[in-house]
Amino acid sequence: MTESQAAAAEKEKVMTQEILERIARHQNAGRLPEALQLLEGLIEEKGEMPRLLHYKGLNLAMSGNIEEGERLIRDGLKAAPEDPMQHADLGVLLAQSNRLEEAIEHFRTAVEAAPNFGVAHSNLGGALVLQKKYGEAVKHLERAIELETGLLDAHTNLGIAYSQVNQHAKAVEVLYKALSIDPLSIRAHIQLSAALYRNERHDTAEHHARRAIELDPNAAEAYLHLGNALGSAGKMDEAAEALLAVSGRPPVGLPALSRLIHLRKTKEDSPELKILEKYLERLDNLGEEAQSTAHFAAGKAYDDLGKFPLAFEHFRKGNEISRTLHPFDKEAYVARAERLRAFASPELVQRCSGQGITDIAPIFITGMPRSGTTLMDQMFSRHPKVMAGGELRAMPAAMHRARRMRQALQEEIPDSDITADDFSRLGENYMDGVRSEGIKSEYVSDKMPSNYLYAGLIALAMPRAKILFMRRHPLDCLLSNYMQHFGQNQPFSTDFDNLALVYAEFDKMVNYWTKVIPDRVRVVNYEDVTTDSEAQMRSILDWVGLDWDPEVLNYKSSTRQVNTASLAQVREPIYTRSVARWKNYAPNLGGLAKPLAKYLSDEDLALCQA
Repeated sequence: MTESQAAAAEKEKVMTQEILERIARHQNAGRLPEALQLLEGLIEEKGEMPRLLHYKGLNLAMSGNIEEGERLIRDGLKAAPEDPMQHADLGVLLAQSNRLEEAIEHFRTAVEAAPNFGVAHSNLGGALVLQKKYGEAVKHLERAIELETGLLDAHTNLGIAYSQVNQHAKAVEVLYKALSIDPLSIRAHIQLSAALYRNERHDTAEHHARRAIELDPNAAEAYLHLGNALGSAGKMDEAAEALLAVSGRPPVGLPALSRLIHLRKTKEDSPELKILEKYLERLDNLGEEAQSTAHFAAGKAYDDLGKFPLAFEHFRKGNEISRTLHPFDKEAYVARAERLRAFASPELVQRCSGQGITDIAPIFITGMPRSGTTLMDQMFSRHPKVMAGGELRAMPAAMHRARRMRQALQEEIPDSDITADDFSRLGENYMDGVRSEGIKSEYVSDKMPSNYLYAGLIALAMPRAKILFMRRHPLDCLLSNYMQHFGQNQPFSTDFDNLALVYAEFDKMVNYWTKVIPDRVRVVNYEDVTTDSEAQMRSILDWVGLDWDPEVLNYKSSTRQVNTASLAQVREPIYTRSVARWKNYAPNLGGLAKPLAKYLSDEDLALCQA
């Protein structure tokens, strides 16, 4: 080839690339006829080159002719089977047609062919989020952002994935970055609102939900998150208005309706009751998870109306479905509890005492779910020296970071290898987690219920920590669990036998820690708190080392915002109507009472067997 021929070829290549870039701009702007005209001109001139078939296929698919578009893209791939761009674009087309498994295959091929192709990593991560494979999704989405910092979808999907693996602070951070890329992104505002709500930053969650609604008044999911944020902030009427606006509107209508029903008491003339009844008429058209949600909402509504047999039947059906979807591994649960007791032996406690972190004096409010932990946390939140942390994940996270402790618990190293310094590090990890939540006070309340499992470890890691075990009448407590739709977050609550088993393990834990670290733990009965709250709180505060402050009884005015199944209740004055509530359902509780017999009175057992 002569020099002039080479120059002409290079000029033609540049011109072709310019036309391709112009075609891409037309497609991105929705000017599809203009793009098609240019494409057909190039195909006529150069023939059916793989890249041209690819672009024409995209153009046809974007014009609505998906079948023909897919055919042309596949023809292009036959001629260039290693082209990562064609694999990535075909994956997008398949994903849009709800063929997710096929789409993921092509995304994976694109990533393997071009490891530095940021969009391919982003698309693969987004598809994995849809498949709920969040751990793998995070890896690809983080890589996509590392390669191309301006990918809006990668940031937004990463925020969703972080939220789903309980990394809420990270979710908030990456979603703010998404909004820095596009401040008008409705999806980013919606997901940021959800992440902020989970991070218990309800005022800001409300702001972003409202911003999404400003940008798109039909953004139904934004109304759901707005209702959640308003409800947790105690703005019940506004929350109900937001939730009612989208109740019955797919895809968030049923979650919004359920939230509304759990937010306030259902009456015969409540508009949500009419919407619920329509859902119940067409249950067979719903997926299993949605059916379970509808049954739990119906149980709550009919309980409010005093129709207890009907309510129980819906709770039973909801739990039956949820039990299938989210099985509970009782053997693993019992083994874990037994191992924690064996590990934190009296010998280990004695050997490893005397160190730990003293900069912080956490108040751990633990117990079975629905045992009064939220009420106690709200009361502590009114004390001027206490900052309420809510359900902090700091202790589980600290355990995860404590490598040697985990090795010992998994019996990979002998317990004798654990030293007081290991517990000091555990305390440091916990304090780092608390401080990362913006909590700087000396006294902090932590109401993660399951922390009762770690009481002995907590005592060694933080010598100033105090641990409350909330107790409630077992039938009231466990029935309340059975009546809540916890889903995968608490799978034991769907079955009477499993509820009884977990209660028995909790009781063993309480009794064990009371013997091993008696000066660090205290049992608090929910019924005593509701009967004589002042006497109880005076005694508890004195035990913790805090002066009496009457404001703790004014907990319904707490500025502490809550995410809890009982959020409507914690905004009311202390009441006793939840005491002995189980008696409304006594005829249905024989299967629960029997394995709990040693914890119940003869009178209680007789009522359940009547």
